Amino acid sequence: MLELRDFPLTCKEGVYSVADFSQDIEGDAAVSFDYDAQYQILDYDIPVGQEWRKMTLYSVPEGELVRTLRAFYGKGGMLQKITAMLKGRETLLYIRYENEEDAKERIRRFAIRNANAIIEQIQQCTDVVARLFIDYYCDGDNMDYHAVIGTADQMETVRRKYRDEDACDNSGDYPSEYIEGDNRMLITMVRCAQGHPSENFQYAVVIMSKHIEKHALAALRKTEDFKFICEEYD
Repeated sequence: MLELRDFPLTCKEGVYSVADFSQDIEGDAAVSFDYDAQYQILDYDIPVGQEWRKMTLYSVPEGELVRTLRAFYGKGGMLQKITAMLKGRETLLYIRYENEEDAKERIRRFAIRNANAIIEQIQQCTDVVARLFIDYYCDGDNMDYHAVIGTADQMETVRRKYRDEDACDNSGDYPSEYIEGDNRMLITMVRCAQGHPSENFQYAVVIMSKHIEKHALAALRKTEDFKFICEEYD
């Protein structure tokens, strides 16, 4: 099996695989990878402005990673992005932004697409809905964004169980599965942008939540006391 190699920050325009680079590169002129085969953890450092930022990816199959890892270089020879096909999905490991405005716009466009993917799943619900929750979390490189549906029947069960109306507004009391978009890509996009990752994440959260509230609710069958609740959890 091929070993992981560093991807240089500059190279002739094109798309390259691990096999295209014969040796590692010294210094800060490349993205280098450290893979733990026992725990399937991939660690690597990426350039963000004038700094380097550590990235960590979990549950990464070694064979898929080595076979599908790709580096994309633009016309100016700059590394534009790094991807891999993991578990049947194209996974973004790195993306280069031209500037702060470019980062904001690309994150905004992705946030809309991600929200649309969540909306499509929400609108498949045919039950009467009493609550729609948006839960999100950010702690360093650990980020999460998902929706939870609370049906009218589920809320009545929660009300009888806890005898507390406040419990009806707690997503953790409902058995519904999480409805997610592409959290892995969301993490990569906000961490590759300059500025504090948590602020970049909050920027995406606001866009996604407003888009979901605007476009998901109309198609739902809702109770008279329906609530849309968007909160950060810990």
